[in-house]
Parts: sequence; C-alpha cells; structure tokens
Amino acid sequence: MKEKMEHLLEEIKKNLIYLGNEVEHSLRQSMKALQKQDVKLAKQVISQDKTIDQLEVKIEDQILTLMALQQPVALDLRFIVAGLKINNDLERIGDHAVNIAQTAIALANEPYLKPLQDLPRMSDIACQMLHDAVSAFIHRDAELGREVCSRDNDVDELYDRVVSHTAEVVKNKIDKLKQAFALVRVARDLERVADLATNIGEDVVFMKDAKIIRHGLEEK
Repeated sequence: MKEKMEHLLEEIKKNLIYLGNEVEHSLRQSMKALQKQDVKLAKQVISQDKTIDQLEVKIEDQILTLMALQQPVALDLRFIVAGLKINNDLERIGDHAVNIAQTAIALANEPYLKPLQDLPRMSDIACQMLHDAVSAFIHRDAELGREVCSRDNDVDELYDRVVSHTAEVVKNKIDKLKQAFALVRVARDLERVADLATNIGEDVVFMKDAKIIRHGLEEK
C-alpha cells in the first residue's frame, strides 16, 4: 500500500513539474509575441492553453483519487494539499499568458505609444519567480519559497510605474487611449502572475515546514 502511494505521489509531482514548465513557456512566448507583434506566435500560445487545461484536470483527478484510496499523513498530506493549490495556480497563470497573447494580436498592427521597457522587466521577474517557485516545490526548498515571495514587491513597484507612465504619455496621445488601457491590462496580468508565483512559494513553505505564511502570519 505504501509503495503504491509513493508511486502515485511521484506521478503527481512529475505532472506538476511538467505543467509548471508548460505554463512558464507559454508566458514567455506570450510576452515575446507582444514585443515582436507576432500574431502567429500569439495564436500558438492560445492554442496551447487547451493542453494546459487538460493537464490541470488530470492532476486534480490524480490528487483526488489518491486522497480517496490512500490515507496520507504529515508531509505526504501537506504535499497533496499544496499540490492541489499549486495545480490551480499554474492553470491560472496559463490563463494570464492567453490574455497577453490576445492583447498581442489586438495591437499587432499599430505602433506602440512608447517603447516597451517596464513590461519586459516585469515579465522577466515574474517568469523567474514562477521558475524558482516550481524549483522550490521540486526540491522541497522552503527557503527558496520564501525568497520567491520576497520578490513580489519588485513587480508591484513596476506595475505602479507602468500605470503612471502610461497615463502620463497618453495625455498627449488621446488617440492611443485604447492601446494604453490594453498595455496596463498586460501589466495587471504580469502582476497577477507574480502573486500566483508567491502563492506557490507560500505553499512550498507549508508543505516543507508546516507553516502558513500567507498575509504576513509568519511575522506575527
């Protein structure tokens, strides 16, 4: 029985790692499509989302089956609780990649009101947070999970800067108002990706140390 449970846990872990890699790839490709105004690449990101959704459902089914057939305790129980949440967060990040890809398509035929600088920086940080959060999960590294969480403020600051700078630029380019709103939505998508990567980091800490650190609880 224990051997069967270990096999199921390993399968879930492998699938979560694969999902994390697919989602990170989609996010990076969506931003590449936005920067290069590449419609073909953006459409590839959108079509890939179905695969991500199917894998998310498969992993959830695996986790629920394990909980129904086995009786995991301690670290194993925390693993499947964290895994269920991480699975959902990764799928949501995939949705944000689709949002960015759709914006890339919508803006493909018009010059940007200003060079894209802060958005790529936001993307780089958010993608690295996601990558490191999945790595922390793989290696059950609570310290790396905490370190991922600490980077969320950097993305928040860039988001605020994108909003303020875009608002300033569009004052003299009212005809670009629709584009300005679209680019701010991209910034919002990236800010949410960083939040979701932070969630994963927090779940890794819970899994490894049995501590809930959401909402600054660890600091109290």
